[in-house]
Amino acid sequence: MTTATTSFRGAVNNARDWLDKQLLQVERLRPMIAAASVIVFLALLTLTIGLARQQGKDLTAAQTSLARLKQQINEGSWADRKRESETLRFQLYQRFWTAETAGLAEASLERWLRERIEKLGVRPDTIRIQRAAVTAASDTSANGPLAGVQRMTAKVIMPFEPEALIDVLSAAASFEKILVVDRLMIRGGRNALIEMDISTFVVLPETSR
Repeated sequence: MTTATTSFRGAVNNARDWLDKQLLQVERLRPMIAAASVIVFLALLTLTIGLARQQGKDLTAAQTSLARLKQQINEGSWADRKRESETLRFQLYQRFWTAETAGLAEASLERWLRERIEKLGVRPDTIRIQRAAVTAASDTSANGPLAGVQRMTAKVIMPFEPEALIDVLSAAASFEKILVVDRLMIRGGRNALIEMDISTFVVLPETSR
């Protein structure tokens, strides 16, 4: 038997021994792999069950809140509060400026101011009316509590006469409609002037907004 043949058989035997050892290790690892697979499966199952239970609790809580809200709506106290809010809303609307059109609303506010100012012999230099929506442009609710309400502001410039100024402020404070002085500025000098903004709220029909 030659040396080369002996070396080849030795290599084959070594390879066979190595393969047998690997197969033996795989056989030993199989139970561990199976156990690990079972553990992972149980963990996923437990997580799924926990999520399902939490969703069930959330659903129960939502149903309970809905039932409580329906009960409050059906109770007399809720109806009483709704009636009270409607009454207050009606009283508030009674103090809003009213007109059939935007032009008539602006004209009536300007006329009211001119009459108060000119009553004491003072002629205003400027009375300019501006209007702006109370609700944001993104609020598309047609039945909201402020639907159709606009803020109407009169920008007044007039000679500084203390008696006329006091009379206008007193009339605004006691007037049946809401009148708010937003800004009041007195410019001194030889020809002293008063600049003030007086605002009210006007309810306009939908076709005139």
